[in-house]
Amino acid sequence: MWRLRPLFFLFIIQLPLASSDMEAIEALLRRLDGKRAPASVQEAAAKAFLGRFLPTHVSSFEFKIVSKDACGGYSCFWINNFNVSSRKGAEIAIKGTTAVEIVSGLHWYLKYWCGAHISWDKTGGTQIDSILIPGSLPSVKDEGVMIQRPVPWNYYQNAVTSS
Repeated sequence: MWRLRPLFFLFIIQLPLASSDMEAIEALLRRLDGKRAPASVQEAAAKAFLGRFLPTHVSSFEFKIVSKDACGGYSCFWINNFNVSSRKGAEIAIKGTTAVEIVSGLHWYLKYWCGAHISWDKTGGTQIDSILIPGSLPSVKDEGVMIQRPVPWNYYQNAVTSS
């Protein structure tokens, strides 16, 4: 028998905020930014994820944390070709403001440049057969790809999921 579950949707309404409200929000975001793990820890976490998810390609990617200043004050990730002249070692460089952004960039690259599909088992599961072997990954545009996030704070695992 089917059970009906209530659906909850989060609507974000952008209302004009008073300058004092904006200052309070910016102070909170600065405080949260100060609690982030050091860049080396975040880069290692992203690399460890890659090692668990796609162990054959660990040496194909280079990860680096960059400041929000490099992204115009926003969260972002950049994907660039790395060491194009030599196909030994890293092929793709992914920079992000956090480890979550780096892994988001990895997902974006695998989805849009390699044709891979990565999702929960319930929605099709991971389909990575289209990812080429190390040494032959597709290059991105010469100028690279930068994606800015429209929200100031990202985290893994949305509290409202279908599990």
